[in-house]
Amino acid sequence: MENPQISVANPLLRTPLSLIVDDSCPVINLTHFWIQQRQAWKARYTPNAPFRASDGDPAKLSRVPETIPADFAVKWGEWCGEQGIRGKFSLVPYPAGVARVDEGFPGYSRQEFEDWMRAYREIIWPNFDLTCEMITHTHVLDLQSWAMTPAWEQYEWVDPPLEPLTDYIATAMTLLRNVGIPCEGVTSPGGFGSRQESAYAQATLDAAIRVNGNRRPFYFMRVNVAPDAWPDVPIWHSQKEQGIAIASIIGCTDDWFGNWTGYDAGDPDRFITEDLQGGCLPPVLERELPCVLVSHWPGFYFGGEEVGLRVLQEVKRRLDRYDPDGTRTRWMKTSEIGHYWMARQLSDLAVTPLDAGGWQLTVDTRFPTADFTLSVDRALVRVQVDGTDLHPVSARRDLRADTFWVDGQRTVLAFDLRAGVTTARMWEDAGAVGV
Repeated sequence: MENPQISVANPLLRTPLSLIVDDSCPVINLTHFWIQQRQAWKARYTPNAPFRASDGDPAKLSRVPETIPADFAVKWGEWCGEQGIRGKFSLVPYPAGVARVDEGFPGYSRQEFEDWMRAYREIIWPNFDLTCEMITHTHVLDLQSWAMTPAWEQYEWVDPPLEPLTDYIATAMTLLRNVGIPCEGVTSPGGFGSRQESAYAQATLDAAIRVNGNRRPFYFMRVNVAPDAWPDVPIWHSQKEQGIAIASIIGCTDDWFGNWTGYDAGDPDRFITEDLQGGCLPPVLERELPCVLVSHWPGFYFGGEEVGLRVLQEVKRRLDRYDPDGTRTRWMKTSEIGHYWMARQLSDLAVTPLDAGGWQLTVDTRFPTADFTLSVDRALVRVQVDGTDLHPVSARRDLRADTFWVDGQRTVLAFDLRAGVTTARMWEDAGAVGV
């Protein structure tokens, strides 16, 4: 009897959705200080350079408050939790060199700082990976003196010197670990590391292992919005036998919420139009690729007008209409996407026939993940995983771990994949032994 064809499908047949939030830090508004420092740098080093919107508009600085209140972080985080939105949330550990997260932000309200940290830990973290966005997100820090240098993390360090790169990333991770947040990955401030991605990925992996013992981290650096460059999940520097790898999470949108400035209003139609046909998201979802939306924290607050939050609420409403029964999409943390794609690409699957009919599948992996989902080109009547029967379900919407669903002449089965060897037995003949 010919062996069935088996392939790894999206988790529970759902296309991952995820929300990336950049440029967050406790108490202060990073954009306010970023624009101030960038304009001061330009006045000193390039006084005759023309205006560039990407450097911030000093004429609009009055619209960018110095602080963003913890109450807004609580409101935003609670709403995302109620809506099931998941993703990645940055925490810049020494924002603009103003104050270190592990020193409590002296010069600002201690209560406000504590409220912010409580919002991170208790409200945002359950649904979002927390990452450092390198150390300052403005000037490169001298790790010996802790003084700000003239170089910028996102400009001069697009091609950073390799020798201190791992130490620099490890220092950012350590500042978060000092406040009880072992970050699951990192976010590139702007183009940080983008001209030598392989070295940057290796440095991030080495730093994650050194600081947090994390052998499967991720990083966010790139955005691809062009139709011919829709993103998958590249896996770098894998060591299959050791269970070591790092995932690159790639965004499929620009920031059309409120932008990094907090004064450039967004538009939900850029994501998905009211008729659910236009915008960037539908074609990515149709191809069943990870759909990672990109945003910046100051744009959600938008000087207190909360413009970005209202755009997010409308986008979520439209996505719910796009997938009303929840069978096509699934909100996931970025680390969960990374772990799933590691398992997808780095697990060995082998099928052998059973003597009395049916087949045995072995999955050998060092990359565990939740809701590992397989598609088998047979209409099965019974499935066991490690000796335990999976429960049959009658509809796609009921798929979850430890179930299987027969869809015509194919069967979809799902289970939590552990590290090591997992054995599944499958039968399509009710008269076979064991059925």
